[in-house]
Amino acid sequence: MFDEDFVAPPRLDLPLDQRVYIVTGAGGGIGGAAALRLLRVGSKVLGVDLSSRRMAETVEQAAGLPGTLRTIKVDVTTEAGTAAAVDYALTEFGAVHGVANVAGGMVNIDREVYDVPLESFSLQDWQRMYALNVESAFLMCRGLEKHFVAQGYGKVVNVASLAAFANRLELGNAAYNSAKAAVVAFTQTLSMQGGRHGIRANCIAPGLVLSDRVRQWIDEGYLRRHIDHTALGDLSKPEDLGEGIAFFLEPQSDAITGETLRVAAGVR
Repeated sequence: MFDEDFVAPPRLDLPLDQRVYIVTGAGGGIGGAAALRLLRVGSKVLGVDLSSRRMAETVEQAAGLPGTLRTIKVDVTTEAGTAAAVDYALTEFGAVHGVANVAGGMVNIDREVYDVPLESFSLQDWQRMYALNVESAFLMCRGLEKHFVAQGYGKVVNVASLAAFANRLELGNAAYNSAKAAVVAFTQTLSMQGGRHGIRANCIAPGLVLSDRVRQWIDEGYLRRHIDHTALGDLSKPEDLGEGIAFFLEPQSDAITGETLRVAAGVR
C-alpha cells in the first residue's frame, strides 16, 4: 500500500530556457536532432558523444539557435565517462532536469549483421551490445539519480527500438533485440522506483530511421520491404525522433511515465 500521508513532489515551474538536459549520442542522427530541437526553444544542452567529428557537426548546426550547447567527449559505457558527463553538466549549468540516453544501436551496423545465427556471436560481441544499449542508460541514470531525487524532479528518455517487440525479420538480431527489450524493462522499473521522487522515465521506440549512417548501406529492396510495413507509407526521420524525445523531456509530459512511444510511421 502507498503511504496515505505521502505528498506528491511538485511539478517543476521553470521555463524552457532555464531547463538543462543531457543528450548522449548527440553527434548522431537521432541524438543530434534531439539536441537541436531542445536548443531551438532556448534550453541548455550538454551534448555527449565519443566522436569529436560527429559532435562538431551538431555544434555547427546549432550555431545561431537560442539555447546554450556545451559538449564533452566521453565513453558512456564506462563509469568514469558517465560520471564526467554528469559532473560537467552540474558544474557548467548548476542543475540537470532531464537526460536523453540516445547512445546505442547495433554494433558495426550494416546489412550483414541482421538476423545472424547465435553461433556468429562471441560472448564479447553479446556483452558489447548490452554495454552500448543497456549499461550506458543504466550508468547515466544512476549518475543522475541523487540529483533528481534532491530536486524532486527529473526526466529520463531511453531509446529502445521496434526490435524489442516485433517477431519478424530484418529488424535486428538476437543481441540487439534483447538489449532493447531490456531498455524498456529498465525504464518501466525506473518509472516505478523513481516516481514518488518526481522522476519520470519513458522510452522512444523508432523503427528504421534513414540516418546518414544507414544510408551508407541500405539497398532499395530492404528499404521497400520496411516501407511496406508502415501505415503511412514512409519512414520516420531523425527529426521526428527528436520531437518525441523533446516531448518526454519537456513539461507537457509530466503526467506520463513508464510508457513507450513508437515513432515509426505506424509500424506495430
